[in-house]
Amino acid sequence: MTRRTLADMAEITLRTDLAELATLADFVERFAADSALPAGVAFQLNLVLDELVTNAIEYGHPAGAASDAAAGVRLRLQRDGDVILAEVIDGGIAFDPRHLPDPDLTTPLESRRIGGLGVHLVRRYVDEIDYRRENGRNHVRLRKRLPPARPDGAPH
Repeated sequence: MTRRTLADMAEITLRTDLAELATLADFVERFAADSALPAGVAFQLNLVLDELVTNAIEYGHPAGAASDAAAGVRLRLQRDGDVILAEVIDGGIAFDPRHLPDPDLTTPLESRRIGGLGVHLVRRYVDEIDYRRENGRNHVRLRKRLPPARPDGAPH
């Protein structure tokens, strides 16, 4: 794990190992505290990033697949006014989360196909998702607007 922090930007590189999810949670929690994010936004941000990093590790680097696992999964977070920008970069198999079909939420749980619910939550909790494949790496960029402050100055 490598960590770098600037004023409103933080960056970390995680190994492609699910044990790193605890480090990810600590990193997001610290960023949320340093950036004075509302608790609900911090929860959503942690859920979204946990899902994307888990997918990058589990599906982007399956045994026997050609991937750049040694480079790990790089995560960059930045607060720009009332917007949180996040980028997840990994060297796994190409995967654009924008093109995964929405899960069928009307089918009984025991009859549903496995998969897709996590990406559905990612889409629900962020305002924009962008994807590009560059130099053999996935770049998933997220944009989340913070809720407006209440008239008394406190966040919602």
